[in-house]
Amino acid sequence: MAMEDPSDTSWAQVHEGIEAVITRWDEALARISDETAAQRTVRDYLVDYVFPRAGGSLQDAAEFLFLIVQRLAELERAGDALTVLEWIAELYAGHGDADVAVPALMALTDAAVALAAHDKDPGHAVAVLNRAADQVAPQAHVAIQRAACRALAHAAFLTGTARVAEGDRGVRQQAEPWRTILDRWSGSRDVILRWRLAQAHFHIGLFHLLLGEDTSADASFADAAAQSNGLAVDAAVAGELDTEYFARGEYARRVLRAVELPGRAANLTAEQLMRPAADRWERGRERHQAKELVRAAQHRHRRSVGEVKTWCCCGQPFALLLRNFGLLEWTVRQPGADYAGGQGFHQVQTFTYQRRGDHVVRELGHEVPIVQVAASQSAGLELDSWRFHGEPLAQAQLYLSNDSWFETVTHLITLAETIIIWAEGMTPALAQEMAAVRAQGRTQDAVVLIEKLDDDPAQRAPIAFALAQQIVGEDSDDHDAVRSLANDLMTQVRTSREQLTPESPALAGFPHVVDVRQAPEPDSAQHPAVLARRRHHQGLAELPWDERMARLSRRLGT
Repeated sequence: MAMEDPSDTSWAQVHEGIEAVITRWDEALARISDETAAQRTVRDYLVDYVFPRAGGSLQDAAEFLFLIVQRLAELERAGDALTVLEWIAELYAGHGDADVAVPALMALTDAAVALAAHDKDPGHAVAVLNRAADQVAPQAHVAIQRAACRALAHAAFLTGTARVAEGDRGVRQQAEPWRTILDRWSGSRDVILRWRLAQAHFHIGLFHLLLGEDTSADASFADAAAQSNGLAVDAAVAGELDTEYFARGEYARRVLRAVELPGRAANLTAEQLMRPAADRWERGRERHQAKELVRAAQHRHRRSVGEVKTWCCCGQPFALLLRNFGLLEWTVRQPGADYAGGQGFHQVQTFTYQRRGDHVVRELGHEVPIVQVAASQSAGLELDSWRFHGEPLAQAQLYLSNDSWFETVTHLITLAETIIIWAEGMTPALAQEMAAVRAQGRTQDAVVLIEKLDDDPAQRAPIAFALAQQIVGEDSDDHDAVRSLANDLMTQVRTSREQLTPESPALAGFPHVVDVRQAPEPDSAQHPAVLARRRHHQGLAELPWDERMARLSRRLGT
């Protein structure tokens, strides 16, 4: 089965053979209800009949199977192609001859990664790679061990994109493939395997950060750095690895010590997030829901802190989103007697994504992860809204109390590569944040999005009316009293602020201003200032990791 030269006359026969196998495959699926059993008949036909008759080498047989994989991929049958890769893993990955096992493992890994992008779930590709590595005996030739470890490393990366359990359990599940590498090859003296061990320790450290386990993360980064101890990198293998990877652990330890973010969302209590209730049963339900929101907000904040730390430790540039509180959310709360006659309050809340700057922020988010800071009281509004209306604008959300807000924002300005300021009017808090950007000399790295001031009485009236109805009484027929009170509450529904414009003195020194008030959404996202920041981040992505990390180190002074 000489298939090295596609121009050979035998190539047509090979092509016919591939089509015949796929036809047999489809016939078996039509005849046998069990899909796995049907596929097994095709495998047995190839192994027991076709390959012995062809009389070729093991490499020839493996190449024929890879050609079937290629053809199935062309037919957009990624799942079937991955099944054939499983056969290759079973037949050749565990072979004792490195000339058979290594090419099979290398090609299988590359094919599985490529197919994972087209399959419904990367879980199938991960299973194939794990199966291939499992075939390799502990005493196998070092070249085979390297190829098996490479397969597991790619399985680990794919696991990061696969569906896993929510919460901390899902993070630990994503770390498992890296732990498998440590279990199998810890103690190896081979430089390539030691590099893979450093890679595994480093990524486990990142997962510890997501779990809020900074001490364990630091230990993992130290283990990553230690993998180079006593090793001399052989010039013959230097081209097979990124020797700088050994330095990443030490860099991550240094940066982690310099990144200081509050681990908890301070001053966030169920009382802040509770809504008025008509009776004891409803009050109990509201308290339970508020406690659930607090737990969710604390988890979201902790995870977001971990995400920002992982970005810093692995050299991933990110953007900081600063915006007016009230740009998306409104909370109007009035003291008053509750339904039982005790001390209580009346409240109306609303949350919206229907602002022009939303589109621009999302477009920027395609190039760079974004962290948003918000007041603690916005946590309930955001989380409750996302439950029903989809994902948040920013990948990470930090919920800050008044006493930690400015210190944290100032630190984030140092950490972020890009600062997005999204505002409709100037407020004391926003002015303080913009002053911090100026003080650090970061105005060239900032993009200001001017949103239209949402001061339309038609928008405020329903909220004022709902609040007035609560105060007068939900069952009251005194419409004049409700209407009169609603008029009085209109000024409290929305804090008064002056429309920000490109000419506003507050924007002096900020060269990149995008006025989204009039421009259609797509046009705003194509503004030169927005495109420039996107190109900037695209350029950073092409830099070596150490150059990206050096930029942050300079800003931190580490």
